[in-house]
This record gives sequence, C-alpha cells and structure tokens, in this order.
Amino acid sequence: NNRDIFFPKLSEELHMMTFAEIATRYLNSIGLDPHICSSEEEAREMAKSSLPNTNKWPLLYTSSDTTGEKDFEEFFTENEILHLDSFEGIGIIKNDPVYDEKALTNFEENIVRMRHELSWTKAEIVALFRDTLLDFSYEEIGRNLDTKM
Repeated sequence: NNRDIFFPKLSEELHMMTFAEIATRYLNSIGLDPHICSSEEEAREMAKSSLPNTNKWPLLYTSSDTTGEKDFEEFFTENEILHLDSFEGIGIIKNDPVYDEKALTNFEENIVRMRHELSWTKAEIVALFRDTLLDFSYEEIGRNLDTKM
C-alpha cells in the first residue's frame, strides 16, 4: 500500500556480520585468503609484491571513524506500526499520512531552488532534513569515506 516501508526481518539466530567478515568471505569466495596488514603502507606494498600470486590478498582493517558509519542499521522505532506476518523475511512499517504541510513545502522549495542554482552544501541539506523530520538523527564528525580513502 501507499506509504508502506519494507525492511529485512532480522532474527536472534541471524548473525550480524561486520565489514571485516564480509571482506574475508568475499575474498574466500573468489579463491583468495586475506593477509592481514597492520598499516596502509604495508597493504600497498603487499599489493605490489608477489602476494596476489600466492592466493593471498592484503587486507587492512580500520576503525569506523567516518560520518554515517554505525554498528548496525535500525529499520524502525518503537513508535511505528509493524506488520511482520505478511512475508517470511520482510517486515512492513505502516505509516499514516501525517506530516507538516508547511515543512514539506519548505523542503521542496529549497531543494528546487538549490537544483536551479546548481549550488548547495551538505550542511544546507542536513539542515533541511532536520527542519522537516523532527526525529532526524545525524551526527557530522567531519570525516567521510572519500577523505578516508
């Protein structure tokens, strides 16, 4: 139905995987074993060496220190109406069409203006979301994946 949001149902038995586990499993799936490195320099040197010819691939695990990274994804809050019986592996969040018309109009007008001017900043976009969505939670830590890479 209109306004339904679908999300994957997670169970107690389902093991949540870290990015490190995903990377290791991926390498294994293409016939490679990870060679754990202790620094970016070591990983770069190993990638240039003959290591890839030995069915090993340099892998560097780093801490999550960029904006937007979190330990796990939250798909719904305790205030939402859930339907968990429609599908085996998918839940549905049911939403009533409750919104602030003024805030939504302001959001749309500002997005249209930014697109027309071909100019916007991340801070402007985040501020618009905060003004429009009362429970919007976003923490800017000044580091993103582009700067990390």
